[in-house]
Amino acid sequence: MTAPDRLAKLCETCGRFRLYAPEDTYCIACGFQSLVSECACGRSFDYTLTEPPGGGLHCPRCGRDFTANKARFGLE
Repeated sequence: MTAPDRLAKLCETCGRFRLYAPEDTYCIACGFQSLVSECACGRSFDYTLTEPPGGGLHCPRCGRDFTANKARFGLE
């Protein structure tokens, strides 16, 4: 038995990035069905899990700021 493929997904509700199975749709942190596996510009989120905590996090392709929802939930 092998481990299923995992990919970085963003919860658009609480703003957290985590590894999920491709078919996962619900966030394990907040429970909302708002997981997306890529930025609106099409860039995958693979780079997000290797970034050090703290500071801002932006898409390197389009510049989208992913910290907006984190501030709302007090996660920064």
